[in-house]
Amino acid sequence: MTLVSDDLRNVALVGHGHAGKTAIVDAFAHYAKLTNRLGSAADGTSFSNTEPEEKDRKQTLASHLFHLPLGKVRLNLIDTPGHPDFVADALTAMQVVETVCLVVSATSHVTFHARQLWKRAGDAGVGRAIVITHLDQENTDFERVVDELREAFGHSVAPVTYPNATGAAFSSVHMVTHDEGPLAAKYHDWIEEDEAEVDDTLMEHYLEQGHLDKTEFEQNLARAIAAEKLVPVFAVCPSRGLGLEQMLEFVQLHFPSPGRFGPRGAARPGSDTYGELVAPDPAGPLCARVYKVVVDPYVGRLAYLRCLRGSLAIEQTALNVRSGKVHKVAHILDVQGKDAKDTQKIVAGDLFALAKIDDLSLGDTVTAESTPLLLPPVAYPLPTYSLHIWPKARGDEQKIGTALEKLCAEDPTFHTHRDKETAELIASGMSPLHLEVQFHRMQRRYGVGVDHALPTIPYRETVTGRADGHHRHKKQSGGRGQFAEVYLRVAPKAHGEGFEFVDSVVGGSIPRQFIPEVEKGARKFLVRGSLAAFPVVDVQVEVYDGKYHDVDSDQLSFQLAGERAFHDGYLKARPQLLEPIMDVEIHVPDRFTGDVAGNLSGSRGRMSGMESADGVQHIKAQVPLASMLDYSTQLRSITAGEGTFTMKFAHYETVPPNIQAEIIARRKALLEQAHAEHHK
Repeated sequence: MTLVSDDLRNVALVGHGHAGKTAIVDAFAHYAKLTNRLGSAADGTSFSNTEPEEKDRKQTLASHLFHLPLGKVRLNLIDTPGHPDFVADALTAMQVVETVCLVVSATSHVTFHARQLWKRAGDAGVGRAIVITHLDQENTDFERVVDELREAFGHSVAPVTYPNATGAAFSSVHMVTHDEGPLAAKYHDWIEEDEAEVDDTLMEHYLEQGHLDKTEFEQNLARAIAAEKLVPVFAVCPSRGLGLEQMLEFVQLHFPSPGRFGPRGAARPGSDTYGELVAPDPAGPLCARVYKVVVDPYVGRLAYLRCLRGSLAIEQTALNVRSGKVHKVAHILDVQGKDAKDTQKIVAGDLFALAKIDDLSLGDTVTAESTPLLLPPVAYPLPTYSLHIWPKARGDEQKIGTALEKLCAEDPTFHTHRDKETAELIASGMSPLHLEVQFHRMQRRYGVGVDHALPTIPYRETVTGRADGHHRHKKQSGGRGQFAEVYLRVAPKAHGEGFEFVDSVVGGSIPRQFIPEVEKGARKFLVRGSLAAFPVVDVQVEVYDGKYHDVDSDQLSFQLAGERAFHDGYLKARPQLLEPIMDVEIHVPDRFTGDVAGNLSGSRGRMSGMESADGVQHIKAQVPLASMLDYSTQLRSITAGEGTFTMKFAHYETVPPNIQAEIIARRKALLEQAHAEHHK
């Protein structure tokens, strides 16, 4: 049977951890007879959790694509991680579906992470639905959960299925569209009220008649979801198979297809205006988005795409708009979890994969050569936790670079770089857990193990007073010797003004050709100060006198004399450490505000603003980087995992004297240890 766009339903399951997303996938797979037993994440038999790290941790750590047959309809279902540290896959999945299903547990309140996912789905402009799980647990109340959801997300939230009871008595699910159960009329009215807002004509009929006729009601459900006027709510119990059939029936009949959803915005190359409409027309020129990349050491690079317009067949060519490269497609893969099989052609609206095209990266737009377009990029959270890493085994320096590059290609929130100042290899992610999972993948896939430590904080040194410095360099070893003598003054400059070299030599005490050599020596000292071997900033060096020898003076002699004279004056000019201060924005539920503020105060942070919206407190502060190295762990502990934060560099400030002494002592011990190991 030939697949057409109107027969596709693309859905992403998102939500907080342990809400039951993967359990729903397992139950759907069992219901559709894709598996002969009901899988479980808890015992490692899940149909969805296929990565070894997922089996070990019993949680989803990457998005997985599945397809289920629903009559002539094909449901493309993306299971996404619930842990906030792995949110990138959920954010990307939202860009390639028509409907995002937020999965919430009846045993807990609407979490901060769920609210953030809800907002991002709204920003993506896709339809939204809600699935309520764990209704078979004690002390659960479906109507209370719905009321809380409507309070959090608005009156568009309306049940289309609901349980006959909760707790141990939960044994069946009623369907509102079939007028089943005692609450069907109530929920039907809610749905009609939301549905009527789709357009003026429908609203006019609704107001005139007081209701919508059956045909209007059924024909406009998909429009209402796509237009974000209706958020259907489903009650399910995956472990007992309750509510699955009803939910899948509604998905089949009333979730928006690509055609019903309508066009999406794109931009011409070189423009940032996304006014070009890409309608899901199978006959139009190809336009597709790469939403996931997996780099397997055996299979190679696998790029997952969503076809938004046109079609793609084997032997056809396609343009990667970012790189400008044209590729001939040799294999198109139809993906089912960890398995994939060749297919001949895909059409607008479908999800698929292309193998072994190394040019394809996450977020790339792939089009017909004649119509290059760029789809909007996804805004990912910036990494908030970093470690200095190095290979466990000597000789793995080359391997580690290749392995890290491949991992970064898969995860836009995992970054690596070589620190220019410290020469440390830095890996950055969302938390210690995030990096731990990446290191485990690197060891398993590429055979590269790493050791790690917190990165060296990029302190700076400066002076706070004025002082004279002097050095006389004299070396005689038979034949021509070395001689240079330099007198200079060291003085502070304002923060951010940098280094200034002043030549005040008169009378030729230092010949003109040697003045630049004195400056070179001074600049050499800037690279590594003598307080704690950090770079020196915001200082003036004024050379005012010196001596030379007609035969023994040369360029190197004055470089050495300039460097050591600076060193002499620097130590007399009351040197101080400067530390990086970060602008931090923290987002937490209101109830944690006091605890977070107290923690910031104890971390030498200064709060600069607070703003509350929709039960979430947005806190702005300036905090030393030294206090932020492990802040992701602290915030998670304080807020039970519900807080998030971002940070960026603001400026440098003087380190308090007592803390400066501790930093210098630790730094000297590390340098002595490194020196000893180097000379073993």
